[in-house]
Amino acid sequence: MHAPAIQGRFLLLSCAAALAWPAASAADAAAPAGGAASDRHATLDAVIVRERPGGAEYDDGPNGRLPRQAASATKTRTPLLETPQSVSVLTQADLQASGAVTLGQALAYSPGLHAMPGGGNDSSRYDFFSLRGQTYNGALFLDGMRASFGVGNLSLPQFDPWLLERVEVLRGPGSMLYGQSLPGGLVNALSKRPQAKAHRQASVTLGNWQRRELRLDAGGAAGDGSGRFTWRLAALGRAQNNQIDHVSSRRLALAPSLRWQIGPQTALTLLASYQRDPRGGYYGGLPAQGVLSPLPNGGYVPRRFFVGDPAFSHFSRTQTTLGYDFEHALGAGWTLRHALRRITSQAAVQGLAAAALVPPDMLARTALHAGSRTQALMADTAIEGQARTGPVAHRLLLGLDHMQSRLTQQMGFSFAGVPPLRIRNPVYGLAVAAPASPATAHLWAETLDHARQTGFYVQDQMRHGPFALTLGGRYDTARTRSQRASQLMGRAASAAIGQQDDAFTGRAALSWHITPQWVAYASHATSFLPQAGLMADGQGYRPLRARQWEAGLKYASEDGRLQLAAAAFSIQQKNALTPDADPTHMCMSATGPGPCMTQSGRQRTRGLELEGRAALAQATHIHASLTWLAPQITASNGADLGKRPVNIPRATAALWAERAFTPRLRLGLGVRHTGSAWADAANTLRVPGHTLLDAAAHYAISPHLTLSVRAANLANRRFAACSSASYCNWGQARAISAELDYQW
Repeated sequence: MHAPAIQGRFLLLSCAAALAWPAASAADAAAPAGGAASDRHATLDAVIVRERPGGAEYDDGPNGRLPRQAASATKTRTPLLETPQSVSVLTQADLQASGAVTLGQALAYSPGLHAMPGGGNDSSRYDFFSLRGQTYNGALFLDGMRASFGVGNLSLPQFDPWLLERVEVLRGPGSMLYGQSLPGGLVNALSKRPQAKAHRQASVTLGNWQRRELRLDAGGAAGDGSGRFTWRLAALGRAQNNQIDHVSSRRLALAPSLRWQIGPQTALTLLASYQRDPRGGYYGGLPAQGVLSPLPNGGYVPRRFFVGDPAFSHFSRTQTTLGYDFEHALGAGWTLRHALRRITSQAAVQGLAAAALVPPDMLARTALHAGSRTQALMADTAIEGQARTGPVAHRLLLGLDHMQSRLTQQMGFSFAGVPPLRIRNPVYGLAVAAPASPATAHLWAETLDHARQTGFYVQDQMRHGPFALTLGGRYDTARTRSQRASQLMGRAASAAIGQQDDAFTGRAALSWHITPQWVAYASHATSFLPQAGLMADGQGYRPLRARQWEAGLKYASEDGRLQLAAAAFSIQQKNALTPDADPTHMCMSATGPGPCMTQSGRQRTRGLELEGRAALAQATHIHASLTWLAPQITASNGADLGKRPVNIPRATAALWAERAFTPRLRLGLGVRHTGSAWADAANTLRVPGHTLLDAAAHYAISPHLTLSVRAANLANRRFAACSSASYCNWGQARAISAELDYQW
């Protein structure tokens, strides 16, 4: 379906619903109520409603780093104190203060989230997140719509933090509002948007590993200055080497946006971005021996060791986004919103990977050649408004969204004819034939995946006295069509499957406003996630299903300078993939034929999350978090039965403190701890935990010019991360940068 057709259909349905539903309750919503209904607990905070469509900004507290509102948990602009789910927010001030170049770096201090599961050094290509002990892939959203498509997708898009104005982390199932999603939650990246106030910012950054970066962020009113048109342009150019020899990354990115205030009640915002990565940095792996344990002849693999070859290894990606947000105030407190996004991303990949250690210090390698392209179109239309039934105040949300994606990918692997590489004295430049076709590859795999999802959702946020009840339900129809073709050592195989999964998901949450500053809540939510593939009997996989119970306590001081949140949860997951009981069964996958999987797997995750933000004095900022997880595989045909999932730390903690010592000088110091994890399903190969120090200094040379010096892993701590026994990485070594920022 083409974009105009989707747009027209969604607008028609939304307008019809908007005219049919709110008319009867508009008078009740506008009329004053007496008795208990007039109590402050019986009305919804006025900051939730944007009186001027497209023009309101989030309330981020007295220092811009104490956010009071979020939209990802409810799709309405709701105070964090009143949101009955665990949510963390990074404001634009947070993003800028961190100097992060990846979302993983920006989220390193957030609870409930393993932000850099590969140790940070490999995150220059992709952003993977493990939320509440769940898998890494599929948690990334852009402007409230999915941005991750397909497992094993090499053309996954990545969004540079400089192009974003806000990041919201929703922990726990989000299917009630977003459809198919992981039960651990989602990371919602929000694009920079036009602002009425004129703003100009330019910066230059230099760092170790020859980092060079230029950034620009400019915007304001256009035309006659009436404010009808506002614009913004974010741009950057970055070049940087890596702690790994012979590895570098390059990026050019642009994100223009334009808002048209069509009338007092109507606004249209156009959003676009272009990102070109001609070099993608490091993304590789090493065997556990040499990283977690010494090599046979002693010593470890050096942190700078490159397993590929500079004459052969290559990664490039080009991605674009294009879309708009439309908003119209219907009157009587009701608003119509419609958003549409298109994402296109294509990547070319060629590289060498470690296959096995040949004692004492030789690595056997495999060669990879791949081309991948992702295309996706998303649309979301909703009407939101207020109503009243007796003493109960309602905030109603009715929405319809649609997503369709297409992934085409070809992958070739060579297992022979690839020269091995010595670890201590590597020799590069040896001839390697690229497995670029079925004729030159020992294993060739082609994938064509189509996915469509249409969902209808309803949510009611009710309030009476000190109690609030949030009820929501959603019905989804998800269709997937997959084609797989492969050739292994000259033997061809193919498979095709089309399936439809219909699912109802919901959420119920009860909040108790103990005092105006303290809120306790309990919630139950469900999720589903379609899984593409075939079992040995030819049947397609059923969706991954999960349910979560969560209880929490939140506090926000009256002056907004102290925020505390605690959440305890339990997630039950079923229909997880586990090895087929008969190892002779072979099935098709995205990378070719392999052992079949079945769906008798189950996982249980229990945990506790704590987060606090404070501005103890006018010039002091503190952000602290603690996460404790107890994930366990409760049903499986594999060695992981009763074990903890691979690469999931039991405990993580972080503390960042920043203080202004003079009107010009501000210093910050942070500590991050990641507990131990397991590198294998049987939990026999332990990955030690680690604690890292970060620091930052900001000096205002003038009212417009600031010098910032930052250091990540200040003590240069050596640590490792492993996603399997055959895929380990050294974490990022000390990274130092100096930034000169000019605003006018």
